[in-house]
Amino acid sequence: MIYLEDDYLEKYISVFSYIFERSAYEKYSLSYVQNKIAYSVIANELERSNITTIAFSSKEKIYADLFPDFGANDFKSSLYNIYGWLGYLYVHLFLDLKLTWEMLFIILPLKRAMEMYPLYHEMDYKQSLDYVKSLRKYSNLDSILTIKKISTLSLAKSTSIPEATLKAIRYNHRDISKLSVSSVSKIALHLGVKIESLLPSLDLECA
Repeated sequence: MIYLEDDYLEKYISVFSYIFERSAYEKYSLSYVQNKIAYSVIANELERSNITTIAFSSKEKIYADLFPDFGANDFKSSLYNIYGWLGYLYVHLFLDLKLTWEMLFIILPLKRAMEMYPLYHEMDYKQSLDYVKSLRKYSNLDSILTIKKISTLSLAKSTSIPEATLKAIRYNHRDISKLSVSSVSKIALHLGVKIESLLPSLDLECA
């Protein structure tokens, strides 16, 4: 588990809770919010263990950078609701699972997380973590193929990578990082995901 000083952890949670709540107030679609977060500068920085932006920017500034077309000026947030819980959940999942934000939203879309709230929000976080781990049965590649409904045969034909190799990676019999960079790039390009999202985990070091 990655260690993060309490002040920064609270800031992480506050920022993401604010993003989730304010984007709901603005009536942005859940898929739109996921994409804006997953491919944002702030997500890329966090995935590379850079906490500069999130540590030294206000949550309002971070939100405005994500959603420059937002309209509400009198918005007031609260950490004590479903959005506060979502912020807590996703920040801890990010730190514990060491996945990209893109991969987190593939495994646990916002809609599914919101459906968890009535049952899980009063439970110990470990139960939520165990549940999310259960959704990720094999590799990241398996999760992506399952969600996108793409077969290993189809992927093999599109990338010219042997189906047996892809199956071995999919079911954790082979490490995808052992493939050439060009092969991993082909897979990522065909699936429409970041290369980092195909890796078992991010090597994060936050302090």
